[in-house]
Amino acid sequence: MGEILARVKVCKSCNVEFTPVKPMQAACSTLCALRHSKLTNVRAREKAQRKADRKRKQAIKSRSDWMKETQVEFNKYIRARDTGRVCISCGCIEQERFTGGYFDCGHYRSTGAAAHLRFNFINARAQCKKCNRDLSGNVVAYRVGLVARIGRDRVELLEYDNGPRTFTIEYLKRAKALFKRRAKHYRKLRGIE
Repeated sequence: MGEILARVKVCKSCNVEFTPVKPMQAACSTLCALRHSKLTNVRAREKAQRKADRKRKQAIKSRSDWMKETQVEFNKYIRARDTGRVCISCGCIEQERFTGGYFDCGHYRSTGAAAHLRFNFINARAQCKKCNRDLSGNVVAYRVGLVARIGRDRVELLEYDNGPRTFTIEYLKRAKALFKRRAKHYRKLRGIE
């Protein structure tokens, strides 16, 4: 039988081409193999250290930190869900020429007035920045738009919903992951990503 030609590889340590003697050989010489091994061990230790640091940071997060992160993911989800729709208050069309997008996640009952409804899907819609920020939510027009979309009965249920709710850290972790998955789904569905 003829001799099998070995494929030329590049040394992981010194970047020189060589013909390997063994099938899984990654370095051209013993010295390069030792250097590559040390580098691999250093990278593995750094990766383990980053993972431990992430875990430590997660453990020391307060409830308010989790609340902020979950709110960010919820807002992204609402904007992704309502992509292509007009502003709930003024009816303007979404435009991408503004920095950071043109629409915000506007809450009918604000998170300051009704914090227990901050993650309620019915309470939040895509709203242009002018209505949400400059006109403080443009609540009267928001209500008219909301009644047109979901009906008067559901809007009144939302207005009279004053039941206390407590968001635990575990709930916030699960909600953040859920909103992140849903936002990704809607972005993929609409071809945004």
